[in-house]
Amino acid sequence: MDIMDDIDQISSLHRVVKANEDIKKVIRISSGVNLVALNAMLIAKRSGERSRGFAVVSSELRLFSRNLDIAMTGLGELIFSLVRDAATMQRQRQQRSHFMTVMSRNKSMRKWVEPTLARVEARMGSVEEEISRDWHKLRLQLNRVLQLCESGRSLSRSAKIEAVYGGDMSATLKQVANQIEGTVDEIFSTLKLLRMQLAE
Repeated sequence: MDIMDDIDQISSLHRVVKANEDIKKVIRISSGVNLVALNAMLIAKRSGERSRGFAVVSSELRLFSRNLDIAMTGLGELIFSLVRDAATMQRQRQQRSHFMTVMSRNKSMRKWVEPTLARVEARMGSVEEEISRDWHKLRLQLNRVLQLCESGRSLSRSAKIEAVYGGDMSATLKQVANQIEGTVDEIFSTLKLLRMQLAE
């Protein structure tokens, strides 16, 4: 039983660490969306009236980037909570193991150790419930972020359409729009993969 608990905990901790790495990657990528969208706004401004639609879409993409940063910060906080809870659970398991060893070696200690062991096991149950809640919150938040990314993908496609009307700056605007689309697609793919990994 203890071995299975340890295996489950190691597996869970591995998933948390992997999720944390993926979230950091998305945060780095999303900061690129903000910079590219800002660049796109400046290019559209230089292009004049013909690029007004592109400027509007670029502005929306910057807003998307800020919302994505906020959402990713929320995911990071949930991951931190899971890591903290996993560490707490590990300490509780070590304490339980210690008390069980004491009881098995010295039967006369049983009446003093059992109440303490019961408190440790109750704390373990409480932490386990918290971990379960945090995993649920993480999955919900991840779904929300994926929905946000869907809107970012739509905006990036709109930027490509608006780039066509950019006159002599059309090629530059299209290049920027492609860059935005590629970045948003990379974020979306990374988060979809993360959702699949968390579902296992």
